[in-house]
Parts: sequence; C-alpha cells; structure tokens
Amino acid sequence: MGQIKTNAIVLSRADYRENDRMLTLFSPTLGRVDALARRAKSQKSPLLAASELFCSGEYVLYATRDRATVESCHITDTFFPLRESYERFSHGIYLLELCRHVVQPGEENERLFLFLLRSLAHLAYGTSEPKSVTAIFIMGLLSLTGYRPRVTRCISCGEPIGTVPGGYAISTAEAGILCANCKRAEPSIEERDAEAMQRIMRLGLKTLDEGLEISDSAFHALLAMARERLDGTFQSEKALI
Repeated sequence: MGQIKTNAIVLSRADYRENDRMLTLFSPTLGRVDALARRAKSQKSPLLAASELFCSGEYVLYATRDRATVESCHITDTFFPLRESYERFSHGIYLLELCRHVVQPGEENERLFLFLLRSLAHLAYGTSEPKSVTAIFIMGLLSLTGYRPRVTRCISCGEPIGTVPGGYAISTAEAGILCANCKRAEPSIEERDAEAMQRIMRLGLKTLDEGLEISDSAFHALLAMARERLDGTFQSEKALI
C-alpha cells in the first residue's frame, strides 16, 4: 500500500516492547487503523505527543498488507485541558471508547469523526457540564449508527410526547420514550428531560448554547441505552456513574 496521509485521532494506545507504542487511530477515510509508533515512548521522540490519547492531526503512515507504521504527524490539537480535570478526562475517555467500539477498519465515517472532535472541544475548552456533552454524543452516535432515538412520540402507543400527563420513561432496549400510559419498569425521566432530548435531536451540539441540563436518571438511562443498542460493555463508563 505504501505511504498514506490521513487526518486521525488517537482512540487508544498501548506500550509495546521497550520504547514503542501500538496506537488505535480513527481516520475519517480509513476508519479504525492499528498502527505501530516506533520509539514513541522516548522523551526525545517526535512521536511522543502524537501517540497520546486524544491527539489529532495529519498522520503519515506506511502501510503494508498486515501492518501500518506511523512515520510522522502534524498535530492539530491535543485537547490538553482534558488532563486537568478528572471528570472531563473521564467523559473524554468514554467518547473514545464508544468510537473504538463502533468504527470499523476500512469504513469511511467523516460525520462521526467531526462529531467526536467537536464534542471533545466542548469538553476541553467549553463550560457546559460534561454529562450534557456526553448525553448529546450518545444520542448522535446512535443516530449515526442506525439507532436513532425516538423522542417525539411514545414508542408503544404513538401518542405525541407531552400530550399524556403523568411522567415518562426511557426504553433503553428500544431507544425511545414511553408515555405515562405505556411505561413499565424502564427508568423514569422528568418532563424537562424529554424536552431536552427532543432539542438534542433537532440541534445536536448547538443545544449546549441554550444551557442544556440532563438529570442523573436520564443520563444513566442514556448510558444503558448505549450499552444495549451498541451491544457492548464499556469499562470507562464506571468513572461516570
């Protein structure tokens, strides 16, 4: 395959041998790429910063049939402020883990790539609550992977949300809201959560400009929804609960 240039972000890294690192990169055009960064652990290595979590930039890779090697990287952002807040760092790691789970090798996904970068920018440089950013990311990721949450009508009876008094619930298995007449043992949410979820589906990250607030119960329900719909167990989720 030879030399390849691609924008990418580091989703995970692991020490390899004495001074090397194995990176999992997310490229908008190549999907998930596992690449070896030689001597990246050395303090004098030009790949030291480029092999850290969250680092994004233009990576130059040399690819053979069974391996890719990082030759160089022009860094565009490291999202360094994430490392100064345990809470924001934990939410950032969760976003990376979700992407590592859904992104496939050789699969283009520019929309998710840009969505991840913008979400990390809000976590690193913005003032919104981290769980609000993560709630938006979960709903956006589900939409981009074919599991768009249904939040305007009850997923059981079809009545518009807001017309049936008595509260709401989230069906994590079906990725939607249930009205008071249909809710069963699913997690209950407040009316403001239902309204917030509707705004998220309309506006995405722009919802943060209006001051988004998500209750703990709704946030935990969204975490459960991601587990069920994406069929995964996410270790980084434990730091968010």
